[in-house]
Amino acid sequence: MWNILNGEWRKLRRCQILFVGIVALALCPVVQYGTQLIVNPELRDPNYTFASLFDNVIWGNTQIFLPISLVMIGGWMIDRENTNDTLKNLLTVPVPYQKLLGGKLMAAIFLSLLFGLYSAAVTILTGTIVGLDGLSAALLLRQGGQVIAAAFFTCLVCMPMILIFGQIRGAYLGGSLLTFFLGYCILFFKSGVLLSAYPFSAALILAGFDMQAYNGAVQAPSMLLALAGMAAVLVLTVGILLFSHPGSRKEVHKKKKAGRKRAK
Repeated sequence: MWNILNGEWRKLRRCQILFVGIVALALCPVVQYGTQLIVNPELRDPNYTFASLFDNVIWGNTQIFLPISLVMIGGWMIDRENTNDTLKNLLTVPVPYQKLLGGKLMAAIFLSLLFGLYSAAVTILTGTIVGLDGLSAALLLRQGGQVIAAAFFTCLVCMPMILIFGQIRGAYLGGSLLTFFLGYCILFFKSGVLLSAYPFSAALILAGFDMQAYNGAVQAPSMLLALAGMAAVLVLTVGILLFSHPGSRKEVHKKKKAGRKRAK
């Protein structure tokens, strides 16, 4: 598994699609702070500090920027095997297809942690440039850790979408848009079971994010329901992984035969 993860990371570093996440996460704190500047004066937060910016970034990353970036990049890592016609070699190497997909998911998880670190750094840089108050070591440990934890749990939520749309040739872009819509829906869940069990809400709750203070939730979220929602996502991911296959041998042999004819 380590060799697969290492290979995927080496390939990913050379690909321009990585800049999708880098640019998106750099824009998040800028967009969140810029929103404060363009809204009506009566709607602005007069006490906007580093803590407020971190809350905005955690929410924006989980709701929009990370789902789009992770599904697009993770789906592309799977889809490139079809696009580059390398999937036909899978039956000739001693690596099960499920293990290959698992390695790609592990690479996506590792990437999400790096994105979390990067997002926290960009948030600090943005807040420092615009002159926000409230920066302290305690704040960095608490909310910086929440940024990284939220990125990790958001990646877990996105894994079924990565697997599904990554294996449909050319569909990872559509999958990222659908995941964006699913992430945006957390805005509407302020009570009931979905407040805690909805996967994207569960990612925020497990990261320690205060849904009542930010989302206007009318009741306290349940950690048990959040764990149940995340567990359901993991079970779904394992189920999709176990039933995934690279296609029939007949199709693979046809591709190999067509490749030999072109070579002649």
